[in-house]
Amino acid sequence: MSSMLHRSFKPAKCKTALKLAVSRMKIFKNKKEGEVRKLRKELAQLLQSGQELTARIRVEHVIREEKLMAAYDLVEIYCELIVARLPIIESQKNCPIDLKEAISSVIFASPRLSDIPELVDVRKQITSKYGKEFVSAAVELRPDCGVNRLLVEKLSAKAPDGPTKIKILTAVAEENNIKWEPNPFGENDGKSSQDLLVDY
Repeated sequence: MSSMLHRSFKPAKCKTALKLAVSRMKIFKNKKEGEVRKLRKELAQLLQSGQELTARIRVEHVIREEKLMAAYDLVEIYCELIVARLPIIESQKNCPIDLKEAISSVIFASPRLSDIPELVDVRKQITSKYGKEFVSAAVELRPDCGVNRLLVEKLSAKAPDGPTKIKILTAVAEENNIKWEPNPFGENDGKSSQDLLVDY
């Protein structure tokens, strides 16, 4: 069975998918960098005009986009490493230990970076090479799966906490020479984001 799996692995197809994924990620990163710059300027305007609560809500979008760009960076590096080591991958039956993190991380990212469809093609090729269990271990984050923990954090859907939001807002204020001190009452002061939506 494993020999059948091995024969269906197509290095050339895998290489093409990896290179296309890298190209697409570079384009998306450039686009998002522009979007984030614009969003940070909007945050600065909110802080300047004393609209801290609105800024605290809007900063979540900035954090999500910056995390996504960081994830693209990591996956791009891993894709390039896999391309460089494809001859080794092809020649060895099992996943080389020094490539497990790169391969597992790309597999983990594939369903979570849906705007990079080529990663799904890469995952299919890796499934052909190493089997469904290897791939499932990475996607499901099983123990010792090898997925980079920083990538897991960057692709997490968890909402940013208060200190993280304050850190970004403080940086935005400093970048724009705005004198701003976070409200000592934190996230619970005034109205919640839900209240704002209702009032609006």
